[in-house]
Amino acid sequence: MTMISYAQNGEDVVLSRLFRRDEGFYVDVGAHDPVHLSVTKHFYDRGWRGINVEPAPDSFAALCAGRPRDINLNLGVSDREGVMDFYESPAASGWSTFNKQHADNLRARGLEVHTKRISVSTLADVFRKYVDRPIDFLKVDAESHEYEVLSGGDWRRWRPRVVLVESGPAPAWEPLLLEAGYLFALFDGINRFYVSSEESGLLSGLEAGANFMDDYVPYAHRLQLDEYRARLAAFDGLTPRAAACARRVQRVCRGVPGLPWLLRKIIPAA
Repeated sequence: MTMISYAQNGEDVVLSRLFRRDEGFYVDVGAHDPVHLSVTKHFYDRGWRGINVEPAPDSFAALCAGRPRDINLNLGVSDREGVMDFYESPAASGWSTFNKQHADNLRARGLEVHTKRISVSTLADVFRKYVDRPIDFLKVDAESHEYEVLSGGDWRRWRPRVVLVESGPAPAWEPLLLEAGYLFALFDGINRFYVSSEESGLLSGLEAGANFMDDYVPYAHRLQLDEYRARLAAFDGLTPRAAACARRVQRVCRGVPGLPWLLRKIIPAA
């Protein structure tokens, strides 16, 4: 069956090569949304559960509504416990950050950014409090705060089988994972994937990013297809001649204000 990929760059497709079972555990730091650009949505639908960490209040509320089986935490992750400035952009919430320079760059691009105080914890403390089983994969998307997130991990005690971090090439934090016994596996252009040394057998499944051999369709394309199907449903029951006439009318009148609503009223009754 063709897989629906919800992730930004097919990260869930790559992970699904490694984890084909219908039960597992993930930790998502910077989860953002239960569906849109989610690396974990595919696995949740298969029966997995995990921990979603999201400091932005609106995104956290969406996660609570969409992931009742998960543990959802409204906090940030850093290299210490306490309270930090969180820079939130209402128009681009996925780019919100704890990194001031990153926030200044957003403002320079014309985006509105609000500063608020948010509770933060360490990755090690989150694992200690909430993890009760082996972690299959850890995803980190912290908008230029990845070094602090990874610095706060206890990599000897907690060993996610796979770690993927959104980053460009040669990030400053990579030595933290390499020194902790993680093996670099893949850079897909957006994310870097690592495998724990004791799970080196997983490396063979991470030789390439998502591609046509994986038999998947992006969720955005699926939404477009559903929209087109809904439009075609308006022509159900029409004779071929009437349907062709209705399509011509739609093409001509599509740009006229008010007419799309009128056509939806007229065509089903034709």
